[in-house]
Amino acid sequence: MKKSMKIASACAACLALLLTGACGSSGSSAGGASKGQAIHSDAKANDNAKCQNTIKKPGVEKVTVWAWYPSIEKMVDRFNEVHDDVQVCWTRAGSGQTQYQKITTAIKAKSGLADVVQIEYDVLGQYVSGVEKHLIDLSQFGAEKVKNEYTPGAWNSVSLGGGKSVYAIPVDQGPLIMIYRKDIFDKYGVKVPTTWDEYEQAGKELREKGFTGHIGNYEPSGNGSNVTLMAQAGGKVYHYSASSPDKVGIDFTSKPAQKVMKYWQRLAKEGVVTTDDAYTAEWYKKIVDGSWATAVCASWLVGSLRGVSGADTTADWKVAKAPVWDSSTPAVNFGGSSLAVTDQAKHTEMAAKVAMELFKDDQVQHTAITDSGLFPTWTKVLNSESFKNMTDPFYGDQKINEIIAPVALGYKGYEFLPFQPYAYDEQTKTFTKIVRDNADVSASLGTLNKSLSDYARQQGFTVQ
Repeated sequence: MKKSMKIASACAACLALLLTGACGSSGSSAGGASKGQAIHSDAKANDNAKCQNTIKKPGVEKVTVWAWYPSIEKMVDRFNEVHDDVQVCWTRAGSGQTQYQKITTAIKAKSGLADVVQIEYDVLGQYVSGVEKHLIDLSQFGAEKVKNEYTPGAWNSVSLGGGKSVYAIPVDQGPLIMIYRKDIFDKYGVKVPTTWDEYEQAGKELREKGFTGHIGNYEPSGNGSNVTLMAQAGGKVYHYSASSPDKVGIDFTSKPAQKVMKYWQRLAKEGVVTTDDAYTAEWYKKIVDGSWATAVCASWLVGSLRGVSGADTTADWKVAKAPVWDSSTPAVNFGGSSLAVTDQAKHTEMAAKVAMELFKDDQVQHTAITDSGLFPTWTKVLNSESFKNMTDPFYGDQKINEIIAPVALGYKGYEFLPFQPYAYDEQTKTFTKIVRDNADVSASLGTLNKSLSDYARQQGFTVQ
């Protein structure tokens, strides 16, 4: 989902301390369960649970779900209509940070947590690090059987390193693409860039030919988008696998990481791009009012622009592949979320069924794409001619999925830390100094590497 929120450092530190303790968890285990995880089977426990949706079939077992997807109630209604053995009892417990804080509170209290929760990919690791794992390994309920229904990158994100454990079921993703103003490029006779070298040159040409705006913006507060840009250059700045939950890897001193930051520092210093913070009202306004000729972004922004006020009514919007470094540049992704089963689920097996089947229905998938604006992780949909041939009037009836779907299918996945929000806050401070204060790139990234490594060790991790 859209990364319009930042989780505070204090919350991140709390999560890290809570979720990486050395002591084992209590509770009974069932055969096949991860060590220490309690598998429950009380089908009546949610009989009196309060729901925001209207239950279609009273008297049927309920599974509680916290999720903030747009139009989620419509999708829940469809699920409940076609299921006689279970009904989803849905609640919007806030989005992003708000919901994660409630999850943390419920984990501390050892009660009050929903059976199934929506969690973004870069946050999953926080809830399975250390000895205590607060998300259920769904492989014991047959999750591996549906692996091929999802893109490799999305599946890697929920298996936390591509192992046999599966801690959530993918729903949506955010392939990195470029939205651009065709009318601006046409007006000034500048070629739409396909590489980062061309992007820099096009930015200079636009200014030289009289364009008063900028070709784009680099957001030092972009969080996951900045990790994505480094991954696109071949850099893997974070490493974490649930198969080695006591180890993390941090590498901002690599050549790709330095290459990316030197590139954006140069463009900012020369006035080719601006360095506004991301996801503010002003940031959205500048995208739509013509201040920037491009927005290199996740696919979720494609739909978000429709509702932004202050748009230039003469705009001719188009979608293209994101600029690449060279022919070896990998497909990358920024954002997306999943459905995970918590260790407080009242009937674990039925909760796993809901997580695996809520978005399995064709009608639900259609609603997710058309009403919710989710970009799918389902390979069947991504490869379908009907999906690729969908036209979008906002983009001049362009078949935008022809551009975006190959990126989604080509994304292989990368990893995040089990204290990722804290890492985001620290990297934002460093990137801000680099692009706004012209701080030395190598020294700044080295300091960031050390501070995150020190923090990881303080939380009990071994740093590789």
